[in-house]
Formats: sequence, structure tokens, C-alpha cells
Amino acid sequence: MARSTTVLLSILSLSLVGIVDAEEEEPDLLNGEFWKAQVLEELIPLWHDHVRDEEHGAVHMNLSRDWQPQLPWDKVPAMISRQVFSFSAAYLLSGEEKYLEVAREGAEYLLEHAWDQEYGGWFNSLTQSGTPKDSAKTVPLQLYTNVGLALYYFTTGDERVRSHIEKSLKIRQQRAYDPEYDGYFYALNRDLSVADDNKSKHAHYGYVGSLIHLYLATRDADFLQWEQRLMDLTATRMMDPELGWVYGYHVKLDRQWRPVPATGEETVMVGAQLTAALAFLRLYHQSGEVKYRDYGESLGNLAIQQGWDGEGGGWFNFIQRKAPHAPVPKLQMQNWWVQIYGAFLQLQLYHITQEKQYLDRFQKMEGFFVRHFIDREYGGFFASVTPEGEFLGDGRKASVWHTSYHEIEHGLLNYLYLNLYVNRKPVVLHFLLNGGEGPTRHFVSLVDDPAVEIGGVKIAGETWAEFDAQERSVGLPAGDGLRVEVELRPGDSVKR
Repeated sequence: MARSTTVLLSILSLSLVGIVDAEEEEPDLLNGEFWKAQVLEELIPLWHDHVRDEEHGAVHMNLSRDWQPQLPWDKVPAMISRQVFSFSAAYLLSGEEKYLEVAREGAEYLLEHAWDQEYGGWFNSLTQSGTPKDSAKTVPLQLYTNVGLALYYFTTGDERVRSHIEKSLKIRQQRAYDPEYDGYFYALNRDLSVADDNKSKHAHYGYVGSLIHLYLATRDADFLQWEQRLMDLTATRMMDPELGWVYGYHVKLDRQWRPVPATGEETVMVGAQLTAALAFLRLYHQSGEVKYRDYGESLGNLAIQQGWDGEGGGWFNFIQRKAPHAPVPKLQMQNWWVQIYGAFLQLQLYHITQEKQYLDRFQKMEGFFVRHFIDREYGGFFASVTPEGEFLGDGRKASVWHTSYHEIEHGLLNYLYLNLYVNRKPVVLHFLLNGGEGPTRHFVSLVDDPAVEIGGVKIAGETWAEFDAQERSVGLPAGDGLRVEVELRPGDSVKR
């Protein structure tokens, strides 16, 4: 932490948002504006300056700690789409078109190079020049390609993007479905035949992440119904019947849903519990079905009890499956995305229960995060640290599974949840939409709780009255390139 104020200001402008060195006050972690500013003043400018691949298109997959492109040069559509998510989010928060331009470039690249024109589906990977390299259709890579495109559709209403997402989802529903034992297979070949028939986290509760934003953007009941189906399968087929954990992606289930015996020590992946608990809680808001709230609370509290380091403030990566559920020493890196999802969980549980304990935990978790995961020399976040807060590895900013996605999602959702759920303040989101030749409507809330309402709308800077506050939709006039600014305001808290 022994860095001069000058260095901190020159590299990160840390004083603008309150992330400061140890001699100064800790930032107000319950202030949603802090997290919005972190995205717009510290994170996205660095990504904007360094991630674009001007020569080959889209973005660089690998960046060194000091933001230099490096090997390998292959492109992964799912990771390109994660960057599309981040730059779409930056536009939602700022209305700055330079960020939406990067998102648009990424989306166009995916439609042109990553979609299999013969069989359908997203290729797993491409060469640097954009030709297919791995033509299989593995579920994590399919779903994460859809995640970023779904937020881009939410931001722009681009129907070409929605069409490709829907075709991808239909492939999963129809070609990966197991008619004998139910559920969905992990991987398809290029011709959409089954390549791997195990049942996994990503093919079930992990898949809900892409559906959540798509449902919020379209209110298409089919998307909500599939969310429910996947989470029902999770609750009935993917939970350890003895201890109540969900099986993480390090545990394979065979076609008949039987766990494949693990070699060595049996462990629980803590991040998987957070992912599933959040999916249950967000689905509760969307569907109103109490069973999803109960699943989410139970699993979330179990994860807090066993998977969180209450003394240090970070989340363990893996714990022993059996009591006393001690952290597994050789696996004790603490990953950035697990810390982020653990913080989201606290805000969701606080919103539902109104119990202060969750806000207290949120502050402790985020205190650990801002102290140890921020790279104060070069900017951005580290992917993993020790429980004591020392970063691990070479500190690279991007790799195959580490992009800007989780850290930008972190700022976006903290801004929304803290303002709307905790501080009872409005938020503002920006859209760039096409109204076409006649009246159309666009849904404008990323927050699941239906109590949140539209407080006001501007189009091209002028007050606009055509909106449904409770439905959270805006009626658009004819025309293209409509700059839409929406204020969302908190509603009544969720009733238990």
C-alpha cells in the first residue's frame, strides 16, 4: 500500500471515487454512486484504451498486467461477448457513444464470424483471423456468448442480435435435451449431435444468467418458463441430497444424474453455490413463486455459514464437502468473481429480509475487495489473491476466462441494487434505440423486483410521457437512433 498520492492519481484517479491508500478514509461502500464512478472513471477507460484489436477485429483475448496484448492470439466468441456486455453496461451508465461503438463492433464481429451458418450455434473458438478453430458447441461457451449479446439487445433493441440468441437457445432446448432422463447435455458437435452427455452446472442453473437479462428485455414468457424449468431441475436433480449443496462444474453428473466419483478429497465449489442462490432469488422476483425465494435463502445462508471467511472478509474457493467444511489449503486462492457474486448475494438477501446482517457482511466483503483486488500500479483488478490479500499469478488483465465482464457487472449491479434496494434512491440508464416506422415499446429495467417503477423518461433530452411505469416499458416514436434516458425509482419492498 506504500504508493504516493501522485502515482495513484496519475494512474487511476482514485481520489475521484474514494478508493484511496491506507492513510485516508475507506470509501462509502454502501453508496451506489461510488460503484458507478468506479466503472466510468477507473475501469472502462482502461479497457477502452487497450482491449480493441484494431488489426483483426473485435478485442484482444489476452492482456498483460500492464495492458499489452500477448499470446495466445485465438479469439473466443464467449469472451468477446463478455466484453460486449461490459461496453454495453458502460453505455447504460454513461450514455457515451464511444462505449456503445465498441459493443457494436463486438456484436457485429460475432454475427459475422462466430455463428455457424451451416448448422447454427456459436463456434467455441476462432483463429486470430476469425475462421473457426474449435467448431464444437460447448454449453459454457454458448451461454456466455448469449450473455453479452443479451445486454447489447437490452441497450439497443437490435433485432438481429435477438434473433441469433433465440436460435441459439432453441438449439439448446431441442438438440441438447435428454428425452429419457430429462435435463440437458453439456456439449454438442458442430452438426449438433451430442458430444458429451454429462449433466452440468452450466447446462442448468449456470444457463439462467443469459435468460434473466433476455427476459427482462423482452418479457417473453417462454424465457421465464425456461428459467423456471432449469431451476426446478437444479433443485430436484443437482443438489447434494445429504448436505444441500448444488454440484459445481468440477463435479460431473452422468446421464442419469449420478455424481461421477471424484478422485482425491471431496470438495464443494463455493462460487457455484452463490451462482445458484442468486439465480433462485432473481427468479423469485420475476415469477413471484415463493419456493425460489426459499431455495435461494437456504442455499445462500449455507454458503455464508461455510464458505465465507468472516474474519478476513473474502470468500473461500473450495471447502471440504464433509464437516467441518474447512477450506482446502491447496485451492485457497480467492477469485474475483466469487467475491463479486458473494456481495450481490448479500444485497439480494437484504432486500428480501431487511436484515442488517447482510449489509454488514456486504461492507466487510467489499472492503476486502477494494483493498486487495485493485491493481494500484497499473489499474484494473487482479483475478485472484491469497486469503491474506497478496495477488497470485502474473497479474494479467485478460485471459481466456478473465475479462472486464465481472468487474463491470459488479459496478453496474451494485449501483442499481444499492440505490434502489438499500438507499431508496433513483437510478438513470441510457439507451440508443430505433423506433422504426411506427410506435414500438422497449422494456428498460435490469432490476428483477417488479416493485421498481419508471420515474421519468427523456428522448433526445426532452421529457417524454409515453411510458408504462409499472410495466417498465417505454413507447418509442418513429425514427432511428433515439437517445433514451430512463429514471427508475424504488417501489415498496418485497413482501414476505
